[in-house]
Amino acid sequence: MAATTPPGTGFTLLYVEDDEITRQTVLTLLGRRFPGLVLHSARNGEEAMELYGTYAPDLVVTDIKMPVMSGIEMARRLLERKPSLPVIVTSAHSDMQYLLESIELGIARYVLKPIDSGKLFAAIDACLNTLSLERELQAQQAFVRKLSRAVQQSPSSIVITDPQGIVEYVNPKFTELTGRAESEVLGSPLATLLPGGEEAWGRVSADGAWHGEVEGVGKDGLPLYQSSSITPVLDEAGAIANFVAVQEDITERVQNEREIEQLNWTLTARAEELEIANRDLEGFSYTVSHDLRTPLTNINGYCQVILELYGETLEQGCKDFIDTIFNETISMNQLIRTLLEFSRVSRAEMVKSPVNLTEMATLIAASQQLAAPGRKLSFTIEPDLNGFGDPNLLKVVLENLFSNACKYSGKRERSLVEFRRTEQAGETVYLVRDNGAGFDMAQAAKLFSPFQRLHSQREFAGFGVGLATVQRIIQRHGGRVWAEGKVDGGACFYFTLPGPQS
Repeated sequence: MAATTPPGTGFTLLYVEDDEITRQTVLTLLGRRFPGLVLHSARNGEEAMELYGTYAPDLVVTDIKMPVMSGIEMARRLLERKPSLPVIVTSAHSDMQYLLESIELGIARYVLKPIDSGKLFAAIDACLNTLSLERELQAQQAFVRKLSRAVQQSPSSIVITDPQGIVEYVNPKFTELTGRAESEVLGSPLATLLPGGEEAWGRVSADGAWHGEVEGVGKDGLPLYQSSSITPVLDEAGAIANFVAVQEDITERVQNEREIEQLNWTLTARAEELEIANRDLEGFSYTVSHDLRTPLTNINGYCQVILELYGETLEQGCKDFIDTIFNETISMNQLIRTLLEFSRVSRAEMVKSPVNLTEMATLIAASQQLAAPGRKLSFTIEPDLNGFGDPNLLKVVLENLFSNACKYSGKRERSLVEFRRTEQAGETVYLVRDNGAGFDMAQAAKLFSPFQRLHSQREFAGFGVGLATVQRIIQRHGGRVWAEGKVDGGACFYFTLPGPQS
């Protein structure tokens, strides 16, 4: 059997009686009959007024004739505070005048003394039933107000119709989106308010509900896209009492989807253009490496033949011109090879893996030392330097940075080259530092541009492609590269390599 709530649960009763024995007896009876009722007692009207201010009881049972303050005066003051307060009076036959006064106050429930517990319980039951109904009604009204506020303040447009689809209510959001006032649409068929409404209402008539996305025009004349649904509201008998149409503004979402679609189309077209450009670049590379270098090879060969066959009969000035032509063909061939290498590292497919940068740098430093046996080169390489990237491309990075460090420190009695790492804002940064010619920081932006040189060819040979190659490789790895320097005070090149998580 399901448990039932004790009578009076959630309510408070104040019992006022000056006779101690009567008061205790009645309180005991009430506690047994109404176990869920909270009981308070007072000996006179003045004491009861103080308790009322503290506990605000839902129900008052009081004797009429009491010292200090009578029950009639107390009831009058309580009813001034709360006119709906239920008051039950207990009165002896001799207190008829007091009883008449209580009736004039609006107190309709009374029990004559000596108190009949059955009549008292019945009177209290009646009051508690009334209080329960009032409390339930208040809860329902609060719930209705809550629903009303939710509908009124809903971010979605809400329309309520009768069973035939005639509009009975629209919320403020409907007016905000459409620009149509409530008075303008009340009494209109719902089908006339929605874009494609006739078709939607036809679906409702056939299936009982409908959901879809519609395109219309907002109050500003701009396109308005809405996610719409029409659903029935059933009464207690299961019959359709109303229809509710809810519309959510999805204009921003639709426009974003179309922008993304357009962007994807643009990216696809751009990818196709890049693919064509890469094929053209591959064709150009083939032309450069074969068709262009072949004439240079021929010129170089003819220069050697001329000097071999006719060198003794040629004037010295002519020989010098031929030597210049020969050297220039060699220089141009090296430039072509540099351009091809730059193009290769820009297009080469990357295969990333953990890389021991310390070991790689040590081998490169040894190679630099072997290439210049007469120079005093000093390398400081931090142990246990590791990175993540394509080993072949990172080798090109270190080769270029070490080569530049050695080249631009060539005029020092001892060249000092340092390779280590540091931390900046929680990020690992690798650096290659030298004690060479350095550069003016005002021209630092030119360092990584192809064929931009901060020193003349006479001072330091080269084509100005090495640092551009370094930047291109580091950027392909998702890292950054920058430099610091001072004229005749050395240079330091920094780069970062994101880890495998990136």
